[in-house]
Amino acid sequence: MFVVLLVVALGFAAQRHITVTAFDEVEADRVAHDAQRIRIALDYEVRLLSDYGATNSMWDSSYTDVRTADRAAFETDFPPQSLRSMYGIDGVVATAPDGAPRLGGLAGPQTGYAPLPADLAEPSALRRLFDIDAEAGKARCGVVRTSAVPFLYCGFASYPTDGSGEAAGGLIYLKALDQARLSALGGQIGLPVKLSTRARPSDGGSLTLGGLLGEVKVTTRVAGDDRIDLSVEIPGTDGTPIVMEAVRDRPIHATATAALRDVFLLTALAGALLAGAMTVMVRRGIRRQVEPLLRTAEAAIASGDRRLRVGSGAGGEIGALGRAIDTMLEAVAARDEELERVDTAREEHLRATYAERQLSEQQARQRAQEMIADNVATVMGELRTVIGKAEDLRRTADTIDERVSMTDAITDRVVGQARWANETVAHLEASLRKVDGIARIIAQVASQTNLLALNATIEAVHAGEAGKGFSVVANEVKELATSTTRSTGEITAIVRSLEQNATAMADALTAMTGGVDSLGQAAAQVGTLTREQHASVEGVRRYLEQAMRRISAMADLTNQLERRNAPRAPISGATRIHLDGKVHPAHLIDVSSTGAHCSTGPDVPLAAGDRVQVDIPLPGGGPVRADAEVVHYRRHDDAAELGLRFTGLPPALATRIHHYVTASARDAGGPGA
Repeated sequence: MFVVLLVVALGFAAQRHITVTAFDEVEADRVAHDAQRIRIALDYEVRLLSDYGATNSMWDSSYTDVRTADRAAFETDFPPQSLRSMYGIDGVVATAPDGAPRLGGLAGPQTGYAPLPADLAEPSALRRLFDIDAEAGKARCGVVRTSAVPFLYCGFASYPTDGSGEAAGGLIYLKALDQARLSALGGQIGLPVKLSTRARPSDGGSLTLGGLLGEVKVTTRVAGDDRIDLSVEIPGTDGTPIVMEAVRDRPIHATATAALRDVFLLTALAGALLAGAMTVMVRRGIRRQVEPLLRTAEAAIASGDRRLRVGSGAGGEIGALGRAIDTMLEAVAARDEELERVDTAREEHLRATYAERQLSEQQARQRAQEMIADNVATVMGELRTVIGKAEDLRRTADTIDERVSMTDAITDRVVGQARWANETVAHLEASLRKVDGIARIIAQVASQTNLLALNATIEAVHAGEAGKGFSVVANEVKELATSTTRSTGEITAIVRSLEQNATAMADALTAMTGGVDSLGQAAAQVGTLTREQHASVEGVRRYLEQAMRRISAMADLTNQLERRNAPRAPISGATRIHLDGKVHPAHLIDVSSTGAHCSTGPDVPLAAGDRVQVDIPLPGGGPVRADAEVVHYRRHDDAAELGLRFTGLPPALATRIHHYVTASARDAGGPGA
């Protein structure tokens, strides 16, 4: 009975420790969530204040108000009656760049602004609430302590709407953390929040929460079985924290205490029942001496486990019967061990036969693969020779095409020069016609001069001795006119000859231009033929490359068939793939004597043909690293399937993998699987 009471007492103590501790931890988590709600509510108030201030601090009107200290315009732009009712803001202060207050104050029910608290109206105090060098719309927010109540604030440098130029001063927006606002805040989060002069000492845990107001420190103190105090310290601008506290009930602790009481009552009742049961069991102990014999015999018959023993040390007939049963079980176990050794030897023989057959099949496939590879190499070599000849033909066609292009260019130049010569001959004919006209004019002048000379000679004869000198001059003029007429005739004959030659030259140039045009057409036809030949050669080369790719694909197909025909063993587990000095995690699916099947993440940079190293976790030791080539890589939505073919396996590692695969195949169904 004493033992039962001791067990009940120890059970109650353990239950009290486990139950109360577990529920107290749940209650601590609940308090932490309450602190998070307070922090979130304060961050929400700061965000509202910051959004309003950012909008109104980049505004031409407020910029002018701050710069000119226009009180009437400032109160029009920031009406104090509307700040509290519409935006929940308790004050707006406009300052000079050095922090000296210019406009605004606290918004109240009366007209205009009320003065700030004396310890907040100092320029040095206001200057800490904003950054005059900050960018437009950049806020400095926090909590400032005053002699009246603490204030949430957000301070901005005042800029025009486009954010250019220098700041006119500061604009500080205030929200009072008075009891009315804290009560409204507590109503939103379901906690009675109020200000406190100092933080209460903590007898529980403490935590620090990050927020828009900095690091918020939370402490808890158990005030009784039905009440817990929560203190929240917010860092102030002057370094002194602002303390808020909330008191909440402890329903979880009360529930845990009630549950513990009920459990204790149930435990006490169970202890009483246990004491009664022990009394009955002691009285029935003699009748239960034979039960080990019965249980051992039934278990040996039902399970076939010959290692079971009665192990009875009692005397008398019951002890002798137990020892006889143990002797019988030992004889049966020895016979089972002999049968197991025979089965093991037969199984080893079957395994060796299966491994030899698999090795012979693999060697036959390798010889077939080598023959296919040799034939593919021969065909590929012949196709490469054909591709080389086709490439030479294509280069010849390219050379002809280049020469035809040069001929086209020369023909174009000749045609241009012939046209220019035609134009020159036309100009020459026009000039000759002008010269012919001038020659006719000169001939007419010479004829008139000759007539005048004749008249002068007649007049000189009439004059007698006085006209002899004049007669000499008239003869000379007559000779000059005659010479001019003769020269003019020669010029006219030369011009006629030049016109005939120019006409003949024009006809020759026209014929030559026609011939050159015919040559250009012939060259164009040759260029068309060479381009068609080039396209045909390119098509032949493309078809040959496609044929080579198909043949290479056939060779790869035989390798893949070799991999698929080889027996595979499941080897599920994590592994690593090494590529270019980087390690990528993967998951093994199965392994064969020639390769492995894996899955990786969809972002692993692998492609068919990559040379990698893979870790294979074989039983009986750590993972081994094998060189491999990626033969296929299929990307899915959330994973990628990877097929690897081993390359250059050391003989010892190849033998180890082969033994593991054949053993797994035998376990899955033996040679007939």
